[in-house]
Amino acid sequence: MAQDPTPTAADEERLLRVQERRVALEEELKRLRGEEKSLLGEVEQLEVELRLRTEELREIRLTLRRTQAELDATVERVDELEGRLAAARPALAAHARALYKLGELSYARLLLSVDRPSDFFRGYRFVTTLARHDRERVAAFRSDLATLNEQRAELERQTAESIELRGRLVAARGRLDNQRKRKTELLMSIVERKETHVAYVKELAEAESRLGQMLSGLGEEDVTIPVAAFKGSLPWPVKGRVRSGFGRRKHPRFDTYTVHNGIEIASPPDVEVHVVHEGTVVFARRFRGYGLMVVVDHGGKHYSLYAHLAELEVEEGQKLAAGDVVGLSGQGGLEKPGVYFEMRHRGRPEDPLDWLQRP
Repeated sequence: MAQDPTPTAADEERLLRVQERRVALEEELKRLRGEEKSLLGEVEQLEVELRLRTEELREIRLTLRRTQAELDATVERVDELEGRLAAARPALAAHARALYKLGELSYARLLLSVDRPSDFFRGYRFVTTLARHDRERVAAFRSDLATLNEQRAELERQTAESIELRGRLVAARGRLDNQRKRKTELLMSIVERKETHVAYVKELAEAESRLGQMLSGLGEEDVTIPVAAFKGSLPWPVKGRVRSGFGRRKHPRFDTYTVHNGIEIASPPDVEVHVVHEGTVVFARRFRGYGLMVVVDHGGKHYSLYAHLAELEVEEGQKLAAGDVVGLSGQGGLEKPGVYFEMRHRGRPEDPLDWLQRP
């Protein structure tokens, strides 16, 4: 089904937002490339690169849509001008032939052709009006002709831009496919090669230790209603099934153990993630091993944590009401798209399923 090609204010706003995200991702990627090399860092770098290529693709598509709409409008304008010029040409040509037959002093001859002197002034007004109308018609014709030439040149420019954008679109799709292939190869290596997997598990444990130290150093916020009163009835941050549960797990092949201090909730990408209770944002940026992460202090040393986000919608120090959006769902670690969620009390992780409403 064909879409309306006319760009809207929403399209322009969407394009501006995509451009802002692209610039932010370029800065984030530059920072990650400058950090010490590690498996966690490589996974995160590939994830940011994937996100950047996706935003580049969206930007090109939106720009192409705008260019196509402008091109369609220019085509309509050219058709309109060509129609007006085609309609004006016969009348102007016939009028020109009539004046030519009257000779060089055509308007004067018309004025002197009156039979009675009393009609002279009436004839003068008529000839003057006729001359003015002729000048206006010729001026309008010339203006339309000049505008038509300008519009045809603009049409050529827009057509060339559209062709160039379509080429960029194909190239962007190729870059995105290459990034996906690179990430798949790395993840397969982590899952299937023991030495790589062991190194990755070690880095994850170090990242969890850093997270625990960071959370234990946070202060305590005052809240209106303590979150502990809602244990077992908190709303889910995002709808979806639990893909990876809480607790210690053994790898089926490599005899290694990983500790899951939270749960992975399967979710489509770019879905709004909501805070489960009122509180204050105490962390909102990238954390090695957890990607883009938000930590909310609910008072009484209770914290909720939302990680592997695609985009942040809050800032540190921001006060939140229950249900406010903290970010958008992204890539869930080594898994498919989703959100990583934790609940902690006094720095110790607790099973989030004990806090959330039963599905």
